[in-house]
Amino acid sequence: MLLMSIKTKYANEIFSGKKKYEFRRKSIGDKNCNKKIYIYSSENEKAIVGYMVVDRILKGDLDYILNETNYFDNKDIVDYFIGSKECFALHINNYYRFKNPIELDEIRSVDNKFVIPQFYRYISEKEPLCGLLRFRE
Repeated sequence: MLLMSIKTKYANEIFSGKKKYEFRRKSIGDKNCNKKIYIYSSENEKAIVGYMVVDRILKGDLDYILNETNYFDNKDIVDYFIGSKECFALHINNYYRFKNPIELDEIRSVDNKFVIPQFYRYISEKEPLCGLLRFRE
């Protein structure tokens, strides 16, 4: 299982259907396509709020990514990629928002060593968090 940290603003855009791509400086790898990627909303919510499914990953320079995703005039994306030789756009094919997010306190109640990922991290089957996630689906 993959857990990805996303700012609350962008997580909300994913779950509203407004955001079609998640932009990253590093790839999550094609092996994670068509699998659930759990979303930790990192700012206001501080919780795992749901998941998304990415069906393809675009890779290229900034101009290529902006053209392929139709995000031509998005200053946030341009600023995010400044200095990056490679840019990645994860196409969001599907998403699901939990009715009851898994808040950080709840996560830490079953795993006091839980670390919020900077980018993403894998969750092993042996971790208590794995059980919490299965219970929410």
